[in-house]
Amino acid sequence: MTIEAGPDGATKRIFVQLSDTNGFAVVDFAARKEVTRIRLPETAVEFETDAGRATSPSHGIGVAPDRRTLWVTSIPNNAVFVYALPEIKLVGEVALPALKVSGHGPIASVPNWVTFTPDSKTIYISNAAIKSVTAIDTEAMKVKAIIPVGVVPKRITTLVMK
Repeated sequence: MTIEAGPDGATKRIFVQLSDTNGFAVVDFAARKEVTRIRLPETAVEFETDAGRATSPSHGIGVAPDRRTLWVTSIPNNAVFVYALPEIKLVGEVALPALKVSGHGPIASVPNWVTFTPDSKTIYISNAAIKSVTAIDTEAMKVKAIIPVGVVPKRITTLVMK
């Protein structure tokens, strides 16, 4: 779940990922009701993952600090999708790294949580299946780095030290 703030900083909409859905719901906060559901696009490549992931295909979601984009991860697509705000228009997709094992198709990285730098220039996505975090340039929508981190990274956040 992530929150979109209005110009005054008050909650405008809530974006909620749903079990069993490769997508998310949009909730109008003032009206206190769901206004639409967005299904993520299907990709041509099928990625292998463990059966337990089927009930949570879309797990990471975040509004960039500049409030211009919404980023949504997809385990079945092994990608992150980018939507322009406020119109919720799909404007991009970034493929995430996959594991290649002999005798298998590509194995999904199992993208989990997302976090941004305060300037909105970089998004970090934890990859639970491949023990890494992907850093993506948000303007170019390109992978900048794949950072090895350890076993099953999931929940991440950004800390700025001055």
